[in-house]
Amino acid sequence: MGDHDHQLCQTSAQVDRVLEQVVAVTYRCLLRELASGFAHELNQPLAAIAAYAEGAATLLRRDPSQAGKAIEIVEEITRQALRAGEAIQRVRGNVRPLPVHRTAADCNKLVQEMLSLIEPLAQHHGIRLIVDLSSPLPQVQGDGLRLQGLLLFLFRNAVDAVSDLPAERRQITISTSSDATSVELAVTDCGTGIPETAARNVFLPFFTTKSEGTGLGLAVCRTIAIEHGGELRFTNLPEGGVRFWARIPRIDITQQNQ
Repeated sequence: MGDHDHQLCQTSAQVDRVLEQVVAVTYRCLLRELASGFAHELNQPLAAIAAYAEGAATLLRRDPSQAGKAIEIVEEITRQALRAGEAIQRVRGNVRPLPVHRTAADCNKLVQEMLSLIEPLAQHHGIRLIVDLSSPLPQVQGDGLRLQGLLLFLFRNAVDAVSDLPAERRQITISTSSDATSVELAVTDCGTGIPETAARNVFLPFFTTKSEGTGLGLAVCRTIAIEHGGELRFTNLPEGGVRFWARIPRIDITQQNQ
């Protein structure tokens, strides 16, 4: 293995380690969302099962002609339904989101720190990388590691989007900008865009259009943006490709609202 290949392997390993750290601190948030939905869907029917079973047991007690075994079975249904409900509440209570360690963060600096990992990967895939950072850029109140993880996930997603294009068309742009309320971090590729049939589901956990994808990358990105009081969106571009952008409230706006 040559020096270049060895360096690329080290860089890829570094990227994977950063992404693993980000997944570790956001995975519980995704589990909590799933547990909350699970609890919402099952609590009502379980309560109904318990109520109907208890009603049936009451009727059977009033009619001595009914076998005592029937009462025992119905009472067991009640106990099992209540136990299932308690189990759901335990899952929901134990899967709590980890705290976000927010400090004043400069998104331009966060991007620049990641370029030592991003640029070699872009070169390896024959991708022209454009970095367009707006200056001056207001600070945000954020967790630097998670925001850098968001950037890496979006970049890796963009690499997949352009990897099958002819070499002269492979291009990814990382940019920052701001307005009166937010700082924007965006990653734009020139691939084929998001199919209309997938547009509603791209941020859902475990949804993927890739044969080997986990479907967690964009879901984690969205969770990170929401954790910071912001949002993650995308738009298909008329000339082809897609632009993902995260909007995070400016630190001065965040302090005013506290």
